[in-house]
Amino acid sequence: MFELGEKVIYPQFGLGTIEEVTQKQVGDTSLSFYRLAFPVKQMEILVPVGRAQENGLRKVMSPKDVDALLKCIADSSTPTKPQQWHRWRKKTLEQLKSGDPLEIAKIYCYLRSLEGNKGLSFTERKIMMHVERMLISEIAVAKQCSEKHATRLIQKPPKAAAVANGTPKARSSAG
Repeated sequence: MFELGEKVIYPQFGLGTIEEVTQKQVGDTSLSFYRLAFPVKQMEILVPVGRAQENGLRKVMSPKDVDALLKCIADSSTPTKPQQWHRWRKKTLEQLKSGDPLEIAKIYCYLRSLEGNKGLSFTERKIMMHVERMLISEIAVAKQCSEKHATRLIQKPPKAAAVANGTPKARSSAG
């Protein structure tokens, strides 16, 4: 169960806030829904309370999970891209739908390496901006730091020793 006002992650949309739990009549049944607000996208969605986890709604990562994510980004090697564009795009969409921050980080790492090697197409750049935004907003909330600091963390992730020592705390600019 999530609490009102709690920051949560919803696959494909990223960081949102539980605004309310509302009742809706669906056929002959009254169902409870979380109303999630996504300020960056200026949108709201309803997620059935009984299917929230199944739909991928999850709590924001812990600071320890962020440290592991940053280590993964720092240690990432350049992955190989499937030869066919449509297969890569399909796999990327599946990774986004999973809502798994490590899968999203893999997309980010791949696109970042591709950008350095040959540049990105319009679609790749759009995906890169989306996954970067998702990672930054979640890291900022989890680490209680500014989004500017979170951006620095993913763009130039610290080595494992620095991550283990923690990051400076600052007022969050997310949400």
